[in-house]
Amino acid sequence: MAYVFHNRNENEDKYNDLMNQANKVRNVGIGMIIELIAFSIFVPVSKLWLFVEGISIVVMIYLMYKHGNLMSEANILESGVSGENEVFDTLKYLPEEYVVATNVPISCNGNRSEVDALVMSPYGMYVVEVKNHKGVIEGDVGDRVWKQYKNNGFDKTMRNPIRQMHNQKRILFGINKSKRLSVPINGLVVFPSALEVNVEMNEVLNGVEKLNSIVMKKNRVRVNFDELCRVIKAYGIDVREVSQMIHDFYRTNCPELLECIG
Repeated sequence: MAYVFHNRNENEDKYNDLMNQANKVRNVGIGMIIELIAFSIFVPVSKLWLFVEGISIVVMIYLMYKHGNLMSEANILESGVSGENEVFDTLKYLPEEYVVATNVPISCNGNRSEVDALVMSPYGMYVVEVKNHKGVIEGDVGDRVWKQYKNNGFDKTMRNPIRQMHNQKRILFGINKSKRLSVPINGLVVFPSALEVNVEMNEVLNGVEKLNSIVMKKNRVRVNFDELCRVIKAYGIDVREVSQMIHDFYRTNCPELLECIG
């Protein structure tokens, strides 16, 4: 199995924060309902009674609206996180010479992004961008936006993820160049939950069943031992966690590429 290093997922943090807010709003609403019932029972009907009842109803309607919006945002984030986790759980079954880092923040010359999964191996690097959109996805490599169809009708548009993935590759090229690393970089966009993905590109994958086999198509050693260790360290992983595993792979398969870590 591959070594998988999980960076902090900001979307999980946002999801937890939204759920906490939603729970607080719900609890306030429940408290108001209880107080309103008690007020209605024990306080005689009067102008003040009507005023308090009216204000309370307005506030509760607002709280219901607020709770609904928070839950809607949380559900969107939860869907994205679950799609990413499905891809991460698949990538961990790559062979042991692979190292996978998740949610990797990258930047170069003011251009910033976050790679959902960055795969590093003796064969090079792989950028994996995850889009957990459901339904039918349609688009073309040159389109600015792609379309999503759900329930037999148009639902919404999404930014072209191919462009996003290519931008991430450009950032990585810039980072590697600045660190004098010469490593091939490939990219893939994965839709783990889509019904159909009507995009004529090899860089776009519907589902995770073929993910690892596609990544492994590049299985021709192109990176020597020292270079791979430097790459792994450059993207936030303690090379000591994986150096013996990688060393054993090189010793068995290509001992001529072994060099000191330095």
